[in-house]
Amino acid sequence: MRYKPETLGHVQKVITTYLKRSSIDLYHPFIAVYVRRSDKISGKEMARAYSLKEYFDLFDADARRANITNVYLNSEENQVFDEFTQLNKEKQGYYNLFTIKTRKNIVFSSLTRMSKQKRGEIVLEFLTDLFIEAHADLHAGTLSSNWCRLVDELRLTLGKTSTYYTPENKYKSIK
Repeated sequence: MRYKPETLGHVQKVITTYLKRSSIDLYHPFIAVYVRRSDKISGKEMARAYSLKEYFDLFDADARRANITNVYLNSEENQVFDEFTQLNKEKQGYYNLFTIKTRKNIVFSSLTRMSKQKRGEIVLEFLTDLFIEAHADLHAGTLSSNWCRLVDELRLTLGKTSTYYTPENKYKSIK
């Protein structure tokens, strides 16, 4: 996965600024979790909203067996970060959260109504999230999200798979 030098420079600057480390490599091993809700629920693409606990239930046992404690959390909803705080209390503080500061509640329809400059800023935020999620050791998400599908495709090019998906049956292949 190669970004233009200017884009990669931006990504590395954001990582250094928000994560206080010079490289995402210093967080390995980690799992990236993308929680998708909002317009996917109202548009009926997802049967229902999944709680953060349900996402964690997909991988928690495997993460513990592999001693993975670092979690990169991404969502368009701020509420998810509050859910993490509560969930991690229930898990006796097992997980260490890291995330970058991005604008929330950005979906395609709102992006298209923004000025060119604002869209450019948002796209750089998206590319930073994409870089981090693609380089995670594990990834959890939902197949109803085009974002998760993009992350999955990039992970495949890096020789990684994504096996933790919410159970949206209409997106699973029939065996």
